[in-house]
Amino acid sequence: MAKRRFDVIIVGGGVMGAAIAYHLLKEGIDGKVAILEKDPTYEYATTPRSAGGVRQQFTSEINIRIGLFCLERFLRFDEEMEVEGEPAHADFKQVGYLFLANEENFPSLKTYHQLQKALGAEVELLGPDGIKEVFPPLNVEGVVGGSWGPEAGYVDPYGVLQGYLRKARSLGLTYLHEEVVELLREGGRMRGVKTKRGEVIEGGCVVLTAGAWSGELAKTAGISLPVEPLPRMAYCFRPAERFSGSIPMIIDPNDLYFRGETGGLVLTGKSREEVPGFRFQWDRDFFFEEIWPSLAKWVPSFERLRLIRGWCGLYEMCSWDRNGLVGEYPGIEGLFLATGFSGHGLQQAPAVGQCMAELILTGTYRSLDLSPLDVGRIFRGVKVEEEGIV
Repeated sequence: MAKRRFDVIIVGGGVMGAAIAYHLLKEGIDGKVAILEKDPTYEYATTPRSAGGVRQQFTSEINIRIGLFCLERFLRFDEEMEVEGEPAHADFKQVGYLFLANEENFPSLKTYHQLQKALGAEVELLGPDGIKEVFPPLNVEGVVGGSWGPEAGYVDPYGVLQGYLRKARSLGLTYLHEEVVELLREGGRMRGVKTKRGEVIEGGCVVLTAGAWSGELAKTAGISLPVEPLPRMAYCFRPAERFSGSIPMIIDPNDLYFRGETGGLVLTGKSREEVPGFRFQWDRDFFFEEIWPSLAKWVPSFERLRLIRGWCGLYEMCSWDRNGLVGEYPGIEGLFLATGFSGHGLQQAPAVGQCMAELILTGTYRSLDLSPLDVGRIFRGVKVEEEGIV
């Protein structure tokens, strides 16, 4: 049997791979594009386990610019991904983002606010009274101020993923249920991939978008990527009290977050020290011992609630500087990366998808310069300083 061959092979069918595939086909690539995805059910994939946040309140210029770019794309996403009269279902809800600050971190919040405003973000610095206006049930004791982003919000992660995939398929994408076990290269040039079934699929352009699995796959090409799987848990609970209006995404100074969810539920989570690894067990005790007391401090009526469910997903954590690694890998022609986004990949997919497609097709970024995130920075010893990781 003749070997299958594609002009672009995308390894990993999560939101980043799907976005790149869509933009390649939208731009009219002269060739065949394939996504190879090991699990089309996405049971343990990072994308559908995301909290779906979309914001511009980052602390580095590149991430703020990406956030502004993606805001515009998500506002028209459902319409843009329409297929045969059926829109996509990202369901972008602009409930706003509210970062709370205490005495210690308020000065840095003000500094970052100035940068965000200078770049065009719609953000406001609020005092305790202004914060109470945004969400009256919030206890502002100990709060000095906050950063309010009224245009921010959240999307349905699975709706975004399926929107990209459905539209890309309509444009000619080949979607294969295949697990890639090896990236194949000949010296300084890519030649394809090898699947778990032993098939070699040829292609001179391979795009690694395997999320938390990217580091392991990179080893098969003889390269070391600082990308590792880091478990992150999230929980949904039903509060005893129903609130009028929506609950914005609220992030406290200790990285606890919560926001409203459909059906009167509340989504919450908090980072904690974890050993990297492919683990998907969620910890019920962590909610009751660590998260619930903090929730009740911020919203006293949360003293009474019922935990509905929890889950654990994987951050594709870039241990170098907790920011995405994009571009063509130095010294290997045809190996492109879009990975390591450390918890903000979903919300950055519209920008990265479009710009990576431009890079693959033309050799340069046109819509937005992503060179600050270029993978080559790890060899130059350059880090993107970003404090806004949730």
